[in-house]
Amino acid sequence: MRDTRSIIWQRDPRVKTLEELNEWLEVQCLLDWQSHKRPQYRDMTIEKMWLSERSHLMKVTAPFDSFTEQSKRVSSTCLVNFDRNKYSVPASYANRRISLHAYPDSIVLVAEGQPIAEHQRIFNPRHDPPYIVYNWRHYLLVAQRKPDSIRNGAPFHLLPESFKHLQSILLQRLGGDK
Repeated sequence: MRDTRSIIWQRDPRVKTLEELNEWLEVQCLLDWQSHKRPQYRDMTIEKMWLSERSHLMKVTAPFDSFTEQSKRVSSTCLVNFDRNKYSVPASYANRRISLHAYPDSIVLVAEGQPIAEHQRIFNPRHDPPYIVYNWRHYLLVAQRKPDSIRNGAPFHLLPESFKHLQSILLQRLGGDK
């Protein structure tokens, strides 16, 4: 595959969605399997060699969990960096190491073997400014210790309308506008 990868990508696919790209890639791989002959395969195509070996392969009984994993340190602002973007993590994990599982369409953050957060994966191909993906729920512990963060904290701009209404009431109380 490593030899073929650069050749396939030189064909420069013109697709609009990830599904179209996957379909295009599958067709290209099948064409390559059907046409490439390798001396180590006794001049058989890759496809013919695979068909002859298929009956000897073990059956896969569990689905393949296709992610890449990276160890990350959560910042003091409860964020982890990945592909130039930042994703929020619950405040209780600030300044700790966690695992980041990168899937094609999502980012799953894992600590102590359990998922602690999940975000839609953001792609930034043009090297635009990095995106910061917040989940306001991750910062409730911070708001409990630092109530003023509700007024100025970036994650709290994403509150649902009912919480924004409550926020406005609390800010009108004595000392709420400081």
